[in-house]
Amino acid sequence: MEESQVDKELAKKVFFDVADMLETIGIQFFLSQGTCLGAYRDGGFIKDEEDIDLITKSEEFVPKFSLLEKMLADKGYHFGASRIPFSRITQIAVLIKDFRLDINSLFLIDDKRWQAGKIHHLVYPAYLFENPEQIKFLGRMFNIPTPAAEYLELRYGADYMTPRPGPFYVWDIPKKQFGDFDKSKVSEELR
Repeated sequence: MEESQVDKELAKKVFFDVADMLETIGIQFFLSQGTCLGAYRDGGFIKDEEDIDLITKSEEFVPKFSLLEKMLADKGYHFGASRIPFSRITQIAVLIKDFRLDINSLFLIDDKRWQAGKIHHLVYPAYLFENPEQIKFLGRMFNIPTPAAEYLELRYGADYMTPRPGPFYVWDIPKKQFGDFDKSKVSEELR
């Protein structure tokens, strides 16, 4: 397997710092997207990885964002925050050199968790984020959506266990993962 594009030592340091911050302020998080796939399938970074992806529950992330923001600033990390689709911060990207760590939050509506975007909204069954299993990644245990195989199939299709050539980000997301996000069903304190 070819080496990842990520500076592994830098990625590990940033990731562990951010993981410690999230744990300190009581925000449960999950490995997501290519980070989850790499941990599950490859036991590390996937080929052509460019970032680390984490996902949280919006009801934990949004109210505590200012605490995380202060901790990041105190450690000297630069980051960009997004308010999509509301006025409160719902996602951030921690930026260092050519590396980034993305944290997205999922809104609970009925029995689904939604990752709201500018154009597309990703939707997952809420139970994937209720009873997480843990997986070893970079020598430390982290939560993953459970069952992981169901999450990864939703995210990447039935052949997610087969490595694909070329940059990872060009993979198609199965159409069944998109939905119409009803913003009116999100509580006011998370907007």
